[in-house]
Amino acid sequence: MMLNLYFLGKTRVEYKGKSVVESFRNKTTALICLLVLNRNKYLSRERILDYLWPDSSEEAAKNNLRYNLWLIKKNIGTGENGEEFLFIDKDHCGINMNYDFRCDILDIMNFKPQQAESIENLLKLKKLFVGEFLEGCYYNNCDDFNEIIIFERTRFENFRVQILKRLEELYEVEANTEECLNILKEILDIEPYDEEVAAKIMTLYLNIGNRASGIVFYNSFRDRLASRLGIQPSEKLRKKFEKLKEREDLDLETEGLRNIQIQTLCIKDVPYFWMADVLGKIFEQKQIACGIQLNEYMFRALGYIQPNILSDRETEGLMEIPSVQIVNAFIQFISNVCKDYRLTVFISASEDMDAVSAGVLKYLKNSNMRGLHLLEH
Repeated sequence: MMLNLYFLGKTRVEYKGKSVVESFRNKTTALICLLVLNRNKYLSRERILDYLWPDSSEEAAKNNLRYNLWLIKKNIGTGENGEEFLFIDKDHCGINMNYDFRCDILDIMNFKPQQAESIENLLKLKKLFVGEFLEGCYYNNCDDFNEIIIFERTRFENFRVQILKRLEELYEVEANTEECLNILKEILDIEPYDEEVAAKIMTLYLNIGNRASGIVFYNSFRDRLASRLGIQPSEKLRKKFEKLKEREDLDLETEGLRNIQIQTLCIKDVPYFWMADVLGKIFEQKQIACGIQLNEYMFRALGYIQPNILSDRETEGLMEIPSVQIVNAFIQFISNVCKDYRLTVFISASEDMDAVSAGVLKYLKNSNMRGLHLLEH
């Protein structure tokens, strides 16, 4: 192609393989973009002036338009078929669609989701999304044109989602689960609260037997809904999560792991209280002896917040221990327990949990730790 136009990300205009955008004024590329968006009709000069020079006098605005049209014609010559890039007459301006050129937004706007597209073609379209429409552009006092920019940014994001969904469908036909997951997660980056996409991701994890990753994903999605929107996942999504947990439980039972269930409490503003309660309740279990899997320093770190696990001799002269050591020791301890047991922790009054324990709980929820069930009442 003699002419290539790019309006997604940093605006680029390339004629005969060379960039010509440096020769343009600020509104020259805006003018080209405006004409491309209205490619199927010619805009009146008056309408163009209203978009790009609304605050100029009539004479100044007309001069600006004439100069920018001259800049375009000067830097973008005739095509191989002898056609001019622009149609210009006394009253109207437009793109000559007989001119041989390529434009990223036109390629995207020509996409039809229902038509059979190849993965190769869809990947080419996907690569065009290198940034927002007219990225970083804002034109002072051009309110109508700035509204067009905002509208088109939303529209092209919708195009992007449609292309990704069609791509995921084709990968699904090929049974390419890994690419399906990658595409669905990319959609979720654009539409972070889409429960249908979230449900599909969880189904894929269930189908490939990667239930732990499905559980981690659900916990992350649930926390996003709660923190940003103040809502919980739908009943449909919660049931899918329970199905993942049930299948994981069956796997653990097949492996012959024994159950440990403990009931824990929380007290606000008492550092480590919930963590200490968990430690105490686990060590009360007669069949468990996982403390020996921790080194002396980690064991003493846990003893700092739960002295009941240490002997009187071990508690003598116990110095203050940094929080990071306590937290690391606690997480390692829970990990060791879950290697040999199915651990279910019921948490009462979780809204009163101290800040350090709350951070550890969030970490555990989002970890990939098999056999750990954290249930808040």
